[in-house]
Amino acid sequence: MGIFLVVLLILAGLALLYILWCLTEPFFLINDKVKMKRSSSVDRSGSELNVKKLPLNPKDIEGTADLRLFFFSDIHNEWCPVTAKRICNSIRRAHKSSGLDAVIFDGDLVTYPKNAQKGYNYVNAVRDCCKELGLPFYGISGNHDFMLENAPAKSGFISLDNSYVTLSSGKTGARIYLAGVPDSGKVHRVWQKKLACNMDAPVVLLAHNPDSILHLDPEARPDFMLSGHFHGGQMKLPFKFEFNVLRTTDTLPKKNVIQGQFDLNGTKTFISRGLGCGILPFRFLCVPEATVVEIYL
Repeated sequence: MGIFLVVLLILAGLALLYILWCLTEPFFLINDKVKMKRSSSVDRSGSELNVKKLPLNPKDIEGTADLRLFFFSDIHNEWCPVTAKRICNSIRRAHKSSGLDAVIFDGDLVTYPKNAQKGYNYVNAVRDCCKELGLPFYGISGNHDFMLENAPAKSGFISLDNSYVTLSSGKTGARIYLAGVPDSGKVHRVWQKKLACNMDAPVVLLAHNPDSILHLDPEARPDFMLSGHFHGGQMKLPFKFEFNVLRTTDTLPKKNVIQGQFDLNGTKTFISRGLGCGILPFRFLCVPEATVVEIYL
């Protein structure tokens, strides 16, 4: 057997292992936690965006959180091996452990409108779980959801598209606004410039696409933002191939803002890797996640 043939067989074997792993990884689920502490000041002057990467659990944050939210995003139920039952079990465990104030879905039920019912069935199962536990279930529309007819009503969650609710700190009773902005899709996208709530209390913003913060009026920049959309890159390829070649319209990934916790001009931001796979049923070094978000004022 020649050296060339040996090398070819090795490369073919490695390629097969890579494909098998990419097909297997979407079946995993990481239940993680992020601690987000309110900045002493959010820059609302309109200055150039400053980005600071933060750990998920900074060592200087201790004690009881003001809010505990169970957060998940990007189901894309055409290829989402993480079932609603697994998410419901994760919610039950998190609530039993330290209590939850709400469950949050951050958009993108499915990739294609013809599969809408699959997405509705998924979040309706989560809704039933939340009812069982006495937890409110809030959500917003993602860039794929705007194509669905009356999606918020059929999804079972309380829609925060261009709306907000007032929550209370479990520690001090202080008001906290939970607000949302909808996503109008990639074609003819309309960015929100203002929020439905005032800024006289801390604001937690749900924005499917993290780039939303770049288009808000400076005075509308929230204290916290929870997002998804980027899928954590989904396929960790060299040179950020996905964002430099396939998704060139996304801005924050060019600043290495793709997944995890960041400080964006004082707005503490968490970006989830999401649950499902968009278009291709592959993930590589980007395990699906559902996250308990602890908010500290």
